[in-house]
Formats: sequence, C-alpha cells, structure tokens
Amino acid sequence: MSARFLVLAAVMSSGAPALLAAADLPAPVLLQSAGTMAGQGGASGDAPAFYPFLPPAGKGTGCAVLIVPADGSKAGDLAGEGAQMAGWLNEQGIAGFVLRHRNLPAGGDVAASTEVNQAVQFLRAHAADFKISPRRIGVLGFAAGAELAADAAYNHQSAPATGANDPGEKISSRPDFLALIWGSALPAADAALLPPTFLVGSTRTSDGMSGMIDLWTKLRAARVPVDAHFFSQADPASGMAKNSPSLGLWPGMFYAWVRFSGFLTEEPKVPIKGLASLDGRPLPHGYIIFTPVDFVGTGPVIGRVINSTAGIPIGEFSVPAEQGPLAGRYKVDVRQNMNRWLSNSFSGELVNARGGATPAQAYFGHHRLLGPSIDDQHSFTKVHPTDREDFIIEFKPGTEANLDLKIEVFSK
Repeated sequence: MSARFLVLAAVMSSGAPALLAAADLPAPVLLQSAGTMAGQGGASGDAPAFYPFLPPAGKGTGCAVLIVPADGSKAGDLAGEGAQMAGWLNEQGIAGFVLRHRNLPAGGDVAASTEVNQAVQFLRAHAADFKISPRRIGVLGFAAGAELAADAAYNHQSAPATGANDPGEKISSRPDFLALIWGSALPAADAALLPPTFLVGSTRTSDGMSGMIDLWTKLRAARVPVDAHFFSQADPASGMAKNSPSLGLWPGMFYAWVRFSGFLTEEPKVPIKGLASLDGRPLPHGYIIFTPVDFVGTGPVIGRVINSTAGIPIGEFSVPAEQGPLAGRYKVDVRQNMNRWLSNSFSGELVNARGGATPAQAYFGHHRLLGPSIDDQHSFTKVHPTDREDFIIEFKPGTEANLDLKIEVFSK
C-alpha cells in the first residue's frame, strides 16, 4: 500500500469533527504528482488535492459529496465552509471530500475545472477504499466554487482517468448529482447526460439569480430533475449560514432532496397499490404519506387519491417502482382533502339534475359539480384517534408483494 493510502487509512479510521481549524485539516490526498496552484510555488502542499472526511464506522450510507469551496487555495475556506459542510454531511452518514483547487478566473479555465473532474474520477476509481458507492458521488460548490463545479459537470464530462489501477482505464467524470450554492454556470449547447441538480440562490445577488433562473429553465427543458430555492437575504459569502434561522435551512433541504432522490441507498424500490378508506367508506380525495421507520430510505413516499380518471375505483392509490418505497416499515399518514368526490367532468350524466339519478350520479353520489366539502385537510396518523401507537405498515420485497394494500383509518 502506498504512503498516500496509509495516510488515507488513518483518516478513515479516526472520523472527522464537524468543524476544524485550518491547522487541523486531515492529510490531503493528492490528485496528481505534478502541477501546482496557479500563481503559487511548486511545493506539494499547493498541488490539487482533496481532504477526506468520512462518517463514523457503521453510519455511512455509501453516498459521497465532493465539496468545492469558493476559494480552493485559501485555508480559511477549506477549513471553514469546506470542513463545516463535510462534518455536517458526516452526521447524515454521507462522506465529504473537500477539494483544494485552483480558482476559476474570468472566462473560465479548463485546467481548473478539470480538477473537479479528476477528483470525481479518483473517488469513483477508489470507491472501495473510501467505502463509498461509485454510483452515488455528487459535487457541491459554494459561490465561485459552484461556478467551477457546474463548469466541470456540465461542460467537461470526459477526461482521462486519474489514479485508476490501469492508467488507460476510462472512468466517467460525470457526478451523479450536483448542488450549486450561491453560484452557477450554464451547460454547453451540446452537453448531454446532465446530472440531477439542486440550486440555492438569492435575490440579493441579481446576476447569480439570473444565471440560476436561466440554468433552471434549461434543465427543465431538458427534463433534468432540478430543485431550486431562492432566499431574499443572502450573498455568495453566506456558506452554510449556520447562524441564520432562514438561510441555515438549506442544508436540510439538500439532505431531503438527496434522500428523496434515492442517493442514500442502493436497495431496490418496490411498486405499491391499494385502497384507502375512512370510517368504512372509500377515501374520495387525499394523500397517503408513508415515512420510513428506523432506517434511511428514499424519503417519504406519497400515494395520491384523486379519482378523476375513468376506470379508477374511488379510494385507489398507486406508486410506480421508480418512485416507490424500499422494503421495510413505514409510518402511515392519511390526508383527507374532502368527503365527497370532486368532479372535473362536464358530462351531462353528472350535471343533469332532472328526474331520477342516472347510473353515474348514483355511483358517484351526486348530480352536480362539487367543490371541497371539509373545512381543511384532515390528517390521520393512527388507525383510531384513541390509539397510542402510530399506524405502521411493512412493505415486502418484490414487485408483486404490495399491490393489494388496505389502508383503513377512523375519525372516531
């Protein structure tokens, strides 16, 4: 084992605190043996590298995030927003790797953005050494680091592998997901395979806001999954904004997005289908929310009871496998939107009130268009309101095991 990986093994076994001083950064892993930061000397301490921060043993999810600070050559940014973010990710079971990089000059710099690509390739090539999944590696950039991260992810997606066992081996440098915080860049016109993207911007920095809106528009047009969050009081120096009751919410939003997108697990999702009833009658309109119990899954899963599609029984919900839960135990929350079916049909069989009820009117229980018929959305998290235990359901493995579910709750 090389000296580099002896250092790596020591870092992996020790874990990482949530916040470090510059002098306490772990030993860096060099991306290349030659090459230095722009405008600096040739010492190895200036070479492109990353600092590994790994979650405690037994807590890792296999997900990894390469963190690109605003100033990758500044110890304060590396130990500040970089190490802070890495430590916070470790608490969520996510490995964090803080990139020491050259800064992106005006007009961009292929060499600088290539360092992000090299780091992604290196992590993917040595995923087993870091106990991470090569299929769940993301990149998160702050301010100017976000521009660098976006430039690398969107416009320079292929390069020779770095650090692989076989120097000629081709390993993708495309991150599996991307988070741009207080900064962004647009993809090239011919860019392909754009990763799912999470955006955090501010109306205070109008140029950055405009760029993010343009990026959001392009990603939406390309049908790339994208979440965007804009705050009114922020600037590129906000970082994690740990002291702000408003801005400081974005890391939790990011974690929820990563979790809901399925990057915290490689377990297969399962489809679900069933009928929901309230007080012994099919639920006319609402939602069934399933939240994982005692394990990190894909986040809450929502089954919608809409009943506005012909041929769908009242109370039926279904979720396809790609949006479904993992096998395991889930809390159930039944949300009632109304107690009569809401028709969006202008069929004469439904709106005609003359004479006796038509078969359609008899089936749906009304003969005119109805609006919502309760004061507010009602939530039922127990089978009976007097129950002490939450309503828990367990999904079984397999594609056919959860297609005849019965979700029944009572209001009294």
